[in-house]
Formats: sequence, C-alpha cells, structure tokens
Amino acid sequence: MKLLARLYRYLRSYKGWAIVAFGSMIIFAATQTMLMGLIRPLFDEVLSPAGAHRTVQKLDPTKQRILDSVLKRDQPEGRRGWLINGVDRVTNTLNAWWNAKPENRWRKVLAALLFVFVIRAFTSFFSEYAFQKVGLSTVRDLRNQLYERIINQSHRFFAERSTGEMVSRVVSDADAIQAAVSTRMGDLFQESITLVGLIAFVFITNTELALISMIGAPLLVIPVVQFGKRLRGTTHRSQERMADIATLLEETIRGVRIVKAFTMEPFEIDRFRAATKRHLSWNLKAQRVQALTSPVMELLAGLGMIALFLYAHRRINAGTLTLGQFLSFLAAMAAMYAPIKKLNKVNLSLNTALSAAERVFRMLDIPNDVEEKKDAIVLTKVGSGIRYDHVTFTYGNDPVLRDVDLAVQPGEIVALVGGSGAGKSTFVNLLPRFYDVTEGRITVDGVDVRDVTLKSLRSLMGFVTQEVVLFNDTVKNNIAYGRSNIDDAAVIDAARAANAHEFISALPNGYDTMIGEAGVLLSGGQRQRLAIARALFKDPPILVLDEATSALDTESERLVQQALNNLMRGRTTLVIAHRLSTIRSADKIVVLDKGEIVEVGTHDELLLTKGVYRKLYDLQFAEEVVV
Repeated sequence: MKLLARLYRYLRSYKGWAIVAFGSMIIFAATQTMLMGLIRPLFDEVLSPAGAHRTVQKLDPTKQRILDSVLKRDQPEGRRGWLINGVDRVTNTLNAWWNAKPENRWRKVLAALLFVFVIRAFTSFFSEYAFQKVGLSTVRDLRNQLYERIINQSHRFFAERSTGEMVSRVVSDADAIQAAVSTRMGDLFQESITLVGLIAFVFITNTELALISMIGAPLLVIPVVQFGKRLRGTTHRSQERMADIATLLEETIRGVRIVKAFTMEPFEIDRFRAATKRHLSWNLKAQRVQALTSPVMELLAGLGMIALFLYAHRRINAGTLTLGQFLSFLAAMAAMYAPIKKLNKVNLSLNTALSAAERVFRMLDIPNDVEEKKDAIVLTKVGSGIRYDHVTFTYGNDPVLRDVDLAVQPGEIVALVGGSGAGKSTFVNLLPRFYDVTEGRITVDGVDVRDVTLKSLRSLMGFVTQEVVLFNDTVKNNIAYGRSNIDDAAVIDAARAANAHEFISALPNGYDTMIGEAGVLLSGGQRQRLAIARALFKDPPILVLDEATSALDTESERLVQQALNNLMRGRTTLVIAHRLSTIRSADKIVVLDKGEIVEVGTHDELLLTKGVYRKLYDLQFAEEVVV
C-alpha cells in the first residue's frame, strides 16, 4: 500500500485528466450494460416477424417490493430524494417514448443501438487518451525526479553502483511502471466498472441464477492472487538480471579497444551469453506464471459453465425457467468473462509494476552523502586562498587521507605527487565536495566548503583530467558546455589559448562539427585540448589538473602543456602530476605517501632533501633514459 500511496502522489498533479478518464470509463461501462439490455428487444422487436405475439415479462412481485424498498419508492414523494425522483422521471419518460407508436419500436431499438455505439466510441477515445496522458506524464515526472536524484548524488554513490543498474532503473523499471499506470490502470478502472454493471444486470435478470454463479467466484480469485505474488518475485529478479546485462554491455562498448587488443571477443561473448542466459531463465519463469494463468482461469470458467448448464437443464425441464431468460442471462455472464480475464492481466502487470516501483523508490530513498545546508552562503572569490585544516577522509573502513594540513595561497601552483594509492585524487576531490571530509575541514577564503552552496563552490573551479569527458555534440557546444547564449568570439579565444583553433578549423564543419560519443572522432591530444578550452571558457579562479598529459605522445604533450601554461596563468592551481618534469616550475610540490603529507617544497628543495620525491624523480629519470 505504501508503494501505491507514493505513486498516487505523482498522479495528483493530473487530477483533471484523471476525472475525464474516470468519467468516460463510467459511461463506457454503462454502455456495456445497455448493450446487454438491448439484446431482448433486438430479437423481439427487430428480428421477430411483424405481428408476432410478444409478452412483456414483469418483475416478480416479491422482487418488485424489494426494489421499491431499496429505491424508497414506498416513501412519500417528498422523502424519496432528488436522485430517486430523477430516476423515476427518466424512467417514465423512456416508458412514454417506448409505448408511443408500438409499430415503430424496431426503429427505436436501432436508434438506441446507434446512440449507444456513438457514445461508446467517444468515451473510449477520451478514456484511453486521458489515461495515457496521466500515465505518461506521471512516469515522465518520476523519471525526471529519479535522474535528478542520481545526478545530484555524491561520488560515493557512483563508485558503489554500476552504470547498468542506474540505466535499468531510469529506463526499464520506469517503462514497467508506465505500462501499468497508463494502460493497465485504465483497464483496472474500466473493467471493474463494467464488471459491476454486468453483475447488477445479471442479478436483476435472474437473481437465483446469479447467486448460484457467484458461489464459484472465489475459485477464480484465489489463483489470481497466487499468480500475482509469484510473478512479482520473478519479475524483480528478471529486472535485476537485465541490469547486469546493461552493465556488461556498457563496460564492453566502453572498453572495446582493450577487448580487441587482447583478442577477448570470444571471452566477452561468452560472458554476455551467460548473462542473457540468466536473464532468460528468470524471464521464462515469469512467462510460465503468466502463461499458466489464462488456461487455469479458462478451465475454472469452463467447469463453472458446465455446472450452470446442468442446473439450467433441470430448471428448463421442470418449467421454472424459459430458454429466452436463460439466453439473456448467459449473454451477460459471457460478457463478464472478458473483464475478469483483463483484470487478471491487470493484476499480473500491476505486480510487475510494483516490483519495478519498489526498485525505483529504493534508489530514490538512498541518502546523499553530500547535502547542501539550507542556510548555505554564496562563495564569490578565492580570497585568502584554500586551506586543508587537519583533514582526514575514510572510505569504508580504510583511511585514505590522514591529518592533512596544507595552505594554498591565491594564484599559487601546487603540485601533488606520490605513488599509486597515495591519495592524490581524493585530495582534489574533497575540494569541490565530490566527497565530504571525515574529520577536519577545508576552507576557501576562510569559509568551510560545507557552509557554502555547491553551485557557487564548483563555479569557482575548472577541471582538466586524464580521462577527458566530451559529449556527442558540436565542438562549440562542448567548449561552451551548458551555456545557452554562446559568445562565438569567446569560444574561439578559448580554443586559441588551448592550441585547438587550428585543428578545429580543419574539421568538416569547423566549430559546428559533431565530434561523436566521448569525442571518438578526435585524437587523444585534440580531446585534451578541447577540455582545456572548456576550462578556459569557464574562466575559473581555481584550477584542478589531474594527470592531464600522462597519456599523450610527445608532440601532443608539448601542445597541451603550452595550453595548460596559458590556463594556469593567474589561477590558483592544484596539479596531480605523473611526469615530474612537467611540475618543475610549481610554486609548491606536496608529496603524499599512504594518505599523509611527507614532504613539501619546491622542485630544487625536494631534490636536495633526498627523500621520497628524490626517489620518485630518480626512478622516473632512469626509466626515461632507458626508454
């Protein structure tokens, strides 16, 4: 019930369309009962020979008294209520219309039939469209909220979850909810109302037969509930296996060069086949449940029909039931089968949707490790600089940084060096609050970064990393990322400063050239220079460079290094350096080892101390000589 209550919150925004849908469904369901009621006059008045003897069957006196008591017709007219009086007036009007000119009744029956079909056509359209509007809009809102929640999560969230899982939640699970809300939910209301109308009709037509038929109704409900429970569990596991497939597919496509370089195509194909086999196994279990429901329902319905025919046979032979009465009753009972069958499918679909909704809401409910305070202030400048004040950061049970204390002056270039796992990337990731410190604090202009808005904090920073992230868009839109009003001159100036204007101009459409997914149409050096141009266009006072030249060839590194020098000019810069030769001019070099600062100084000062930095420098210099 909690899941349904949460889904209903999204539906409330579209109550107007829901009212239109619900009203149309009520009218549509009423027309189904009208069609059943028109069966007898259709045969008696339209298809019977002219002048044939017709009898009007009156309601049994006992039933008539019960009906009058329920409708309060035995009360004085002033106490009946406006609804009952209105029903009586409509009934009297219809009777007067029906009994005037009996020879034209067949025309009246056909006119009534045409009216019912026209009403059904209009209400069918409005109910279908209105419910689709509600369902599609609701899932759109849910999908938007889920994406917004994911995109605002901390780096820890993304580190602990696969891409495929997140894609599966936003795409596959949302689609399952959409199918249930926009289609199956409409069927639920429409078929339920239709079923109620038909049940009322069969009870009015023949109360005794209706009561006997309803005795077997629980036999149809029990399997529906059981199948629904089983399907919910199997579809949950099926969707989890689909997330595994999505993760595997994303990893393989992203690393296709490595796959081909190591000739691991057969290995990856086998892994993918194993994943699809697991998905197929759970899918087939779900399909077995779905496929079993219809035969079981039809078998139970068939057994009920046989018992009903046996009972009717005895009643007709005894002269207490006419064939016409039984056929009219049977037509209404047969019309009830379709709603019951659809409601069974609705039950299965809703269980699938509830399983998907459970996974979606579970992801929505994951708390964000990096929350912005309600009274957060706006940070506008670097001011007095950046300070790491006895910072400790623990990931899981393992400390990554221990009691780090460092001051970075405005305009200073600070290089971070150390072996793999020393904590360099974590050091810079704490500054924009991709993670929050475990102990201590980080300040910019003397203000704790946890006390300022995330937007203002991160707007002061530009990032250029070894793994360049570009988007499947034009060169211009990648440089001016996220800007709506793009100054072409500013884009070109940023590209020139990044040594990128020359190669951009040589592209087929210049700055309007689409560069493909992740910039696949560009070389590594070109992608890196585009990333630098993007940072230059943003013009941030703080710059973070994460091994920006480590994966480039000599010529590309020269061009990129020139662009970086242009980028760093006048900015407070943190540089994670892999090649120590690129940081000789840094104002300060910070050496990290096992999460601790072990040395701080200039290049020349650290070489003289003959400590960790000197060992790293000698080792790298020896490798370069060998190469």
